[in-house]
Amino acid sequence: MAAAERSDLKIVETRDESLHGAMMVVGFPTHGLVGSVAASYLVHTLDMAPIAYAISDGFPPTVIMEEGLVHAPIRFYASKLVCGPDRKCDQLVVAISDIQPPPERLTELARVMLDWAETKGVQLVVAIEGQPIEGEATSADARVVAMTNRPAANLLEQYKFDPANGVVTGFSGALMLSAIGRSLPVICLVAQAHKDYPDARAAAKVIESVNPLVPMLLLDTKPLREKAREIEAEVRKSLEQQRRSISNLSKDESEGPGEMYR
Repeated sequence: MAAAERSDLKIVETRDESLHGAMMVVGFPTHGLVGSVAASYLVHTLDMAPIAYAISDGFPPTVIMEEGLVHAPIRFYASKLVCGPDRKCDQLVVAISDIQPPPERLTELARVMLDWAETKGVQLVVAIEGQPIEGEATSADARVVAMTNRPAANLLEQYKFDPANGVVTGFSGALMLSAIGRSLPVICLVAQAHKDYPDARAAAKVIESVNPLVPMLLLDTKPLREKAREIEAEVRKSLEQQRRSISNLSKDESEGPGEMYR
């Protein structure tokens, strides 16, 4: 077991897996939860295995339960799969988060994740972000644009990604900021998504944009589109449970001890 760390934030490896030449897809909660839904779809569709998790004392005290087993909310999965723009990648890695990390830890988390990716020999990082729009993003009007650091700039033309303009904040902003000056190619795909609820249709759209980077596998997004409402309801319920738990915890702490201790 190994760990890549800075301060108390660390990535703990649970399986000694060579990731040399791998492509890593990063999906964190964002507008429309596009990143979370897309990453979850990849993990379950490709039957990926857990290889690491991130922990920090600054993260909300939350665990994810699956069939009675608890897991850290920020996890890394891997699956043997030929991928990448030059087809030299023989491993696909997915980093997924079921929590919204505190804003003050985003820059550090992004830096630690990219440090870890470089140490492990990852050849390309693909982040997924959502751009809020009014109404529902459908297959007819949803648009995916891309931004990169300099080492990945050639991918815009090679795969005919529409270049993004504007400002990106949150974890994707921190990730792209940390990517400046690195030799590791990092690209962020930004999909139009509903601003108020999980948008599985937008997640399907961005996965279709990832498809060219995974030449040996065509990811079928039809099931994702068909189950969109069900997936959206499940993700919305999970996040609401987390919000209530954290809110109750904060309330208990703010109220302090009972009268007998005052």
